[in-house]
Amino acid sequence: MKVLITGAGGMVGRILTEHCAAIGDTIFAYDHRSLDIADEAHVRETFERDRPDAVFNCAAWTDVDGCESNVERAFRDNARGPQILAAESKRVGASLLTISTDYVFDGEKDGFYTQRDEARPISVYGKAKLEGERLAQAACERAIIIRTGWIFGAGGNNFLSKVIELARQGVSLKAIHDAYGTPTYAVDLARRMRELAARD
Repeated sequence: MKVLITGAGGMVGRILTEHCAAIGDTIFAYDHRSLDIADEAHVRETFERDRPDAVFNCAAWTDVDGCESNVERAFRDNARGPQILAAESKRVGASLLTISTDYVFDGEKDGFYTQRDEARPISVYGKAKLEGERLAQAACERAIIIRTGWIFGAGGNNFLSKVIELARQGVSLKAIHDAYGTPTYAVDLARRMRELAARD
């Protein structure tokens, strides 16, 4: 399979690139410097050249606090970008798998959320990601939305990595105790994303 991976410089993107290479895919991997997903002309040119079978969007602006102070960038990167990728995926006949977030929910539910729960984001980040989901699905019927959160793994900037690093340094650890989530191992996420692409 020919796969195009955006956000390939991030933790999930790197792991997905390694996994796809290990199973023999032809890979076109782009970090944010080599492909700005919200630059429509550049995305079109890239898709026209690479002609992927599947597109994995691991690119996003995940600075939740930063999104609150720069709404325009939040929607550019997290909503418009997936829309452009979806439109170009449809144009070249590719499927699109785009990573969203559990921030599309308001956190008020007791227990775990499912795909059947109504999204009610309360942050700019969550609102932009939900808009990205909707725009991608409207632009490409083969768009698959992957809502995940609490991703951890080697080489990532995540809570688990920080805790281990701080513990090794003997630093006193502080953590919130009233937040609940489903930790997701980046390797498992990458494998399942590739499996979803194969199943279309």
